[in-house]
Amino acid sequence: MRMKCDGRRARRVAGALVALGMLGGCAVPAPAPPALVVDGLWRVDQAQQEPLLDRSQARLDFGQGGALTGHTSCNTLSGSYVLQGDRLRVGPVVTTRRACGPLAMEQEDRILTALENARTARVRPDGLLELRDGAGRGVLRGTRFP
Repeated sequence: MRMKCDGRRARRVAGALVALGMLGGCAVPAPAPPALVVDGLWRVDQAQQEPLLDRSQARLDFGQGGALTGHTSCNTLSGSYVLQGDRLRVGPVVTTRRACGPLAMEQEDRILTALENARTARVRPDGLLELRDGAGRGVLRGTRFP
């Protein structure tokens, strides 16, 4: 089927197409999701799905420049991290070599293992920090220090 098109009709159709093209260029992009804010000091409450025995000193400090420092309740730690969206990669972590009791050493091992296995990070609506492994299992939970 062939349609007849006079000059006036062709100009209107062309004008409408140009206007639609211009509107397409002015479309407002969808807002980006809010950035995940893990920066700052967190008290470690749970590691490897077990509560900590001594939470008084167990802490992690995610610095804005990718520096990670903290304490395991036995030794201090330092390392680096990269956070892209919710994907977390913790670089090699080093600790001091202070000798502690068996329970404190076991707790330290759980914290370091959690950091090594962490693949994602999120701050829940209730404000808790959660680090999860590649299978989605929670490996560390923390509360932000005021």
